[in-house]
Amino acid sequence: MSDGPAVVLRVSASCPLTVDPGAYVAHQGNLRQSFQSGVTFRTLLGEGGGEAFQIRFEGEGLVYVQPSERNTVAGDV
Repeated sequence: MSDGPAVVLRVSASCPLTVDPGAYVAHQGNLRQSFQSGVTFRTLLGEGGGEAFQIRFEGEGLVYVQPSERNTVAGDV
């Protein structure tokens, strides 16, 4: 479920995509998924995005992400 209309992002062989797991809604097409570490040198300096893992998509297809992460009754999930 998305908080607002989902944003559609195209993935191609020349343009893989990495998304925040909290923003991911769905995907379609011939895509391979993998998890990658979001920890970089910038994270160690305190300038990173804060996500420990991200989802990487490669292949041909579409990925749907929400424009903002939903607030839940339990808080951050």
